[in-house]
Amino acid sequence: MPKPEIIIYYAEVCGLCHKAMDFFRSRNYDFTAYEIGYDRATDQWEPSENLDALEKQIGSFDFVPQIFINGTHIAGWKKLEPMIESGEFDALLDQK
Repeated sequence: MPKPEIIIYYAEVCGLCHKAMDFFRSRNYDFTAYEIGYDRATDQWEPSENLDALEKQIGSFDFVPQIFINGTHIAGWKKLEPMIESGEFDALLDQK
């Protein structure tokens, strides 16, 4: 069975981002993580190639993590968690 492609855009200061990555690690899923810098003083994302790449894919966004499972966009841990509980996440892993 081919390995699923899991990509996560995260900010170091984001607890839910780390929760998502910890979940992937706990299941031994390989994933690619791209950090999006966040400036607390200005309350803005820091300009970077990763920010540009994510905005090119989904447009503007207000929060991270932004997750892609085999190309399907999942906007945040709060969307991913119920997908895990319902089995929808496992179905996405099987798609390629």
